[in-house]
Amino acid sequence: MIKLILLTGFLGTGKTTLMKSLLKAFSQEKIGVVVNEFGEVNIDAVLVKQDGIQMAELSNGSIFCACIKDYFLDSLVEMAKQNISYLFIEASGLADPANMQQILNTISDKTKHIYDYLGSICVVDAETFLDLYELLPALHHQIEYSNTVIINKADLVDENQITQVSSQITAINAEAQQCITSFCRVDIKEMVDHLRPVLIEAKESTNTRENRPKSFVLKSIEPITQGQLQEMLQKLAPSAYRIKGFVLTDHGIVEVSAVREHIHMVPWDNETINMELEIVVISSIGIRMMSLITEAIDGSIKGKIIL
Repeated sequence: MIKLILLTGFLGTGKTTLMKSLLKAFSQEKIGVVVNEFGEVNIDAVLVKQDGIQMAELSNGSIFCACIKDYFLDSLVEMAKQNISYLFIEASGLADPANMQQILNTISDKTKHIYDYLGSICVVDAETFLDLYELLPALHHQIEYSNTVIINKADLVDENQITQVSSQITAINAEAQQCITSFCRVDIKEMVDHLRPVLIEAKESTNTRENRPKSFVLKSIEPITQGQLQEMLQKLAPSAYRIKGFVLTDHGIVEVSAVREHIHMVPWDNETINMELEIVVISSIGIRMMSLITEAIDGSIKGKIIL
């Protein structure tokens, strides 16, 4: 049997950090990984890719949406043929996993019931959750269908906020275990070992082609200064759900990660990067982001960063 674990959580909550911890904790096991990225460029796959791990990359939509669900089904069938003990799935931040059990039932004949679905771990951003959960039905289902909820980034809020977040999670799923932390510092192996699937009826996913947010890809063509990069990100981040990617600067390649006003730029020391240098911007204001991007890359970085 292949033990299957699903990771969910909105954009920027810390799923990729958690996935890295998973891969380290289970490094002695034979592992398969499916990384789902909402944007057309799979940045997370670059961040977690390791030698010796079977990996599938699914981009440009949610694996639970008709837009790429068939590719997800094919990936699960293919992974079932591999010599692995665990399959970890990192869903897009906008994924609605309410139909996960339906998906496994659909492929059961092709996979000979090889998957043992242990359940889902959901990562919540303590700072942004209360502002977003009423706006995005997918967040409700991420929690509703989780066995464990990690309340992450607790260092950014006070105890009252943590209490409110925890209470809302309980209201959605009283059975889910809750873990409060920062930087996804948890005993992930013990957490996985105690996972149990949520025994509630599957529903149709709310992910559709029509309700997916707009995303944009900026290509890094020529080096810019870190000051120019910081200025560009500060103009875009307040109107984006998430910004991440890689940029060429005068100090080398920089990994970019932004959620609201929290902007991080870290030198990328992995010389084996096998992708174009690009930044994915997932808009919270729809197509209007196009104008903001045009303004942000005008002037001194025009032609060096292009849309």
